[in-house]
Amino acid sequence: MKRKIALGPGAASLILIVVALSLAMMAMLTIIGSKNDYSLCYRSASMIEKVYELNAASEQRMAELDGIVAAALTEESEELFLKKVQESLPKEMTLEEDLVSWSEPLENRTLECMVRIKRSKDSDRIQWVSHKLKVNEPEEDWEW
Repeated sequence: MKRKIALGPGAASLILIVVALSLAMMAMLTIIGSKNDYSLCYRSASMIEKVYELNAASEQRMAELDGIVAAALTEESEELFLKKVQESLPKEMTLEEDLVSWSEPLENRTLECMVRIKRSKDSDRIQWVSHKLKVNEPEEDWEW
């Protein structure tokens, strides 16, 4: 003989309460997740903005270096050319053989740049060798 299971009004009320609490908890988790996503997007956008600022500064330095190299093209030998470039470089830039390097700092980031120069009247007289972004210390509000 089969027994019929009958749900009374109390059981239906309990099921309704459990469903309502589950939906409320899922809504809270969704809100928390969306706030975290917004925070991550904001921090990422801020970091990208800083990287673009560093790239713009390094491109300005490279344009300045191109002017220095163009002015030094009047020298007759490679040694005199490199000597004139060395004398004309800003103090932030260093010349080793035909490599010029400098750093672009911004807050807790540093963009380390290195270019190769050559004695040429063409537009390719300066070529990127290295363009490295370093984070000196982690972000303060980036807690895992």
